Parts: sequence; C-alpha cells; structure tokens
Amino acid sequence: MDNSFDFNPMLGRDRQNPYLFYAEARELPVAFSPSIGAFMVSRYADLQTVLDDPATYSSRAALPTSYGVSPELDAELRRGNVPETAMVVNDDGETHRWTRRVMDAAFTGARVRALGPLMRSRAAELIAGLPSGGAELVADYAAPFVRTIIQAAIGLPEADTAQLQVWSDEQVVAINPLAPMEDRIEAARQLGEYTRYLQVLIDERRQHPRDDLISDLIHGGNGLPGLDDDRVHSIIRAVRVAGFDTTRDAITMTLFSLLQDREAYDRVVADPARNLSKLVQEVLRREAPHRGLFRLVTRDTELGGTALTAGSVLLLLFGSGNRDETVFADPDRLDLDRANAHKHLAFGQGLHVCPGEPVARAEIRVAVETLLTARPGLRLAPEYTPTYIASYLFRGLERLDVTWNRVAQDNAAQPSNI
Repeated sequence: MDNSFDFNPMLGRDRQNPYLFYAEARELPVAFSPSIGAFMVSRYADLQTVLDDPATYSSRAALPTSYGVSPELDAELRRGNVPETAMVVNDDGETHRWTRRVMDAAFTGARVRALGPLMRSRAAELIAGLPSGGAELVADYAAPFVRTIIQAAIGLPEADTAQLQVWSDEQVVAINPLAPMEDRIEAARQLGEYTRYLQVLIDERRQHPRDDLISDLIHGGNGLPGLDDDRVHSIIRAVRVAGFDTTRDAITMTLFSLLQDREAYDRVVADPARNLSKLVQEVLRREAPHRGLFRLVTRDTELGGTALTAGSVLLLLFGSGNRDETVFADPDRLDLDRANAHKHLAFGQGLHVCPGEPVARAEIRVAVETLLTARPGLRLAPEYTPTYIASYLFRGLERLDVTWNRVAQDNAAQPSNI
C-alpha cells in the first residue's frame, strides 16, 4: 500500500486548517509526507506507543538542528562559534535525565508563584496602554506579555527584549527545514552575535548567581552539578523560543476560542474560579500551540499498520491526537465540562513533557482573566477573519482583532489576583 500522504504546514489548507489533514490522516496507516520527510503519527494510541517506548523511538531527532544540513550553513555557524550541542528535547537516556533534573529546579511551584506579581502587573500595564474601544491582541498584548515573563524566568534583561526577539526568530529560521537555504544561512549570521551576548551573561552569572534559569543551569540544582557552557547556550536559546511562541499562541487561541462561543464566555466571566482552568485545559487540547516533535526509529518495527525500518523519522502530531474521536468525543467542540480534557498532549507526555508547563499555564490564566475583567463586553471585531502563522513548529494566529464596551470599560473593576 502507498503510504505517501503529503503535509506542509507552511502553505495553503495545511497552514490555515491542519485539522482537515489530521482527520484524513487518522483514517490511514501511519503515512509518509514528502514535504516533511517523515512519517505522520496522527492517532492518539500510536502517539502513546511512541511516547512510552523511548528505546525504539529515540528523541535524537525531536527538533531539527541547524548543523549538518549543508556545508555553507555549517560554515556560517562555526564562523560565529555557535555551539553544536543538541537541545535537551533531543537528548536520550542519562544525559536527558541529568539535564532535566537541573532544569526542573528552575520551574518549581515557588518559582512560578514568585513570577505571579510580575504577570499581573505586566498584564494590567499592557491593557492600560491599549487603544480605547478595541485592539489587536497578538502584537499588542500576548506577545509583549509573554516576552516579559519568559525573559524574567530565564534571567534575560528586559531592556534587550527587541534584539532578543530578533535573535530568537532567526533561531527558528535556522532550524526550519522548509525555509529556503539562503534564509537559513542569513539567519545563522545573526546567531554568532547572539552567542557572544549569551556568553557575557553566563560569565556574569557564574560569578554572581541570581534566582533565574541561567544561574540554575550554571551552578546546578536538585543535588546535581551545573552544565557546560555549550549546553547552557543551547537550553537558553531553546527555552526563549519555545517559552515565547507556544504561550503567546495559547493565550490568543484561548481568547479566540472563548469569543467564538458566547455560552462559554458567559460561564467564564460569571465564575472564573470554577471555569477558567477548565477553559485553559480544553483549549490546550483543542488548539495545541506546538505542532509536534520528531522521533527516530532505532530498530525495525511496526506502528499503526505500517512497517518502519531503523532510521525512519516520525513526526508526532500532538494536535491530531488531541482531536482523536476515539478518545475525545465530539473533538472539534469546545466543551468546558469535558471529563478527560487533561489527557491532551499539548505539552507532550512522559520523559519529555515540557518543563515550562507550570509557568505557561499561569501565564495563560493571568493574561486571559486580567483582560476579561478589565475589558467587559469583549468581542471579536466585526470584520475579523482569522489567519494563521506560517510556521513549521507552531500553530497560532497572525493577529486577533477585538472590540469592547467602552462605557463598561470605564466602570470595570481592577484585575483580580489569580
């Protein structure tokens, strides 16, 4: 049987509505996409099989890397002394366990709670600066809010936000196998300066540690010693990208989903203590902000009715598993009372579950409730039509245009503390 079934999230239908592809893919055996160069794993049960068997399905290919793609790209990266170290999500075995235990020290409940006042004050500050009567919430609210929080968690200076965002965006281009090679090489030219910038921070934190991720990585945590500089570079770059894009998109998709469903909106506004966490959980299931991760098959095996040889590459489509009708009844519907919404795969699962999940959940809750409280009567702008970013890794809105009742705004209570 021909298991070729193409998927390209940068273009056309797959960019605007990948769920149509996902539904079709779940009806087939595990199928190969020429554009991606990998087998698409779309069913929840098959995803669980892969996640539960790291010996057969290695994480070495979890995310694409910039090294080893072309001599020209390698040369540009080496010219800037950009470390070749793999990201922690690409690690297997003991290396992964050691690195994750050090990282987990940076994302404790106490650390997340300590970020709470900053989350609330930054959200309120951004809302106060929005135009009267309506706004675009991706660029003017969600993005600057998440940038502030993720940089504070890492230990990156707020004053350098604009330049750090440029470098992070270039990092994504450099690893994107669907981007033109000339764009990847140009992105690599920027990463040498990023490397030098981070090394200054690493050297400073080695001498003067602070309460942040950089210091934890250098000095160790959970009873383990710190990591070498190259690995610290790699983790900072990865967390800055993953912690920004996914959380920005989760915030805006939570708001968009809510504004499309007035019954859910009324429930959340009337009783956020009871319903906001349900909303966040259900939207993470229904609109996973991260498309998925890759795995490398280490031995000949069979998955979902397809024979796979050692060396095959899989793309785990978490967004498809989250809408698998054999697990989630009526999966396209937003259901605040869905009993098994917590089984979603938006943050991955198992050994490689996202270490920043607690921070991300707190950011989503604070950003959404603060806005709903401060801007009563929030609605989608009358002419708004959603369009989605062209991204290999992420699923999110390009913009989110909203309006609200200006009279009610003037009488709104102060944002509540979550």
